Amino acid sequence: MGIFEMVRLIFLLSLFFMPFAMADLPQIRILDLLPYFVQPPMVDPCLPKDFELGKQEDDPYFSKGYYWGSQKSLADFFQDPSQLKGCLIRAQVASTVKQLGHDRFSNDGNMQDLSAAGFTEIKVKKGQWGIFPYRELQAKGPKGRRYYQMWVGLNSKEGATLLLQFLYPEYLNEPTQTQKSIWENFVKKTDLMSLNDLMVVRNLSTSSQRYSEEGLEQKIALRVEKRRWDQKYLIQADNVEHFSVLSLKERSFLKDLSFGQPFIEIDVQLGLKGESETKETIRVGCQVVDSFAFESKMLQIDRFQENGKILLFY
Repeated sequence: MGIFEMVRLIFLLSLFFMPFAMADLPQIRILDLLPYFVQPPMVDPCLPKDFELGKQEDDPYFSKGYYWGSQKSLADFFQDPSQLKGCLIRAQVASTVKQLGHDRFSNDGNMQDLSAAGFTEIKVKKGQWGIFPYRELQAKGPKGRRYYQMWVGLNSKEGATLLLQFLYPEYLNEPTQTQKSIWENFVKKTDLMSLNDLMVVRNLSTSSQRYSEEGLEQKIALRVEKRRWDQKYLIQADNVEHFSVLSLKERSFLKDLSFGQPFIEIDVQLGLKGESETKETIRVGCQVVDSFAFESKMLQIDRFQENGKILLFY
């Protein structure tokens, strides 16, 4: 076989096998939305399926920010921002707001500048996307237009935060209900990416182990504390008839993403009210404390179960 025929054969084989090879590659959406970003938040953004990264020939490295939206909305906005009829989200590294700790920001409790500039109805909400804390700001501008934006802590030593701004048509003073729901879902439903995806990003192998359904830890109001002096865990769960821990592991490779706060993986035998018991693997953040937080419901001592280093309350 000559060189030409060999090259042709390799080319034909690559065309045949390439779709199957590409099908096995995981699609990490946040990496597609934030190319060239040094330390993106390892989250699975809750955005419409048609939202993609907008690209401009005069800004190949996104120095003006990253714009996410439908193809039509991106094309309208890039041609003329005043022609935007849909909605977009703009992302960039914040220039003024820093993350000072695991859940502390430099602008916490400091909104006087907005008030001085004529903004009213200022609301700030705290939250977390897994191990990434955020602050969401909603305000009404001096001309009656409503503004929506948020800062997400990247858990970096430098204290960098990601600024996300919601853009909607200039001729509206507030977004339509459909547009607003896109922002609300993005803020409330974005969560830490799956453990499998995290391991892929970090070039770690993982088994095909089944992980719990998305949001299960919220459904059962799961809360985990780790007492500093004896390394004991308090695990609280509500809305369950049975909850037993089969195994508990700290995932140390996540610590550098969470200001050293433990992130744990729990194998549990779980029985939700009115449902049969199942085995689940739940991943959740863990707060290190000097003493466990007391709540009045804990006076129901029959709800406690102790198993070595684990204290259950459900």
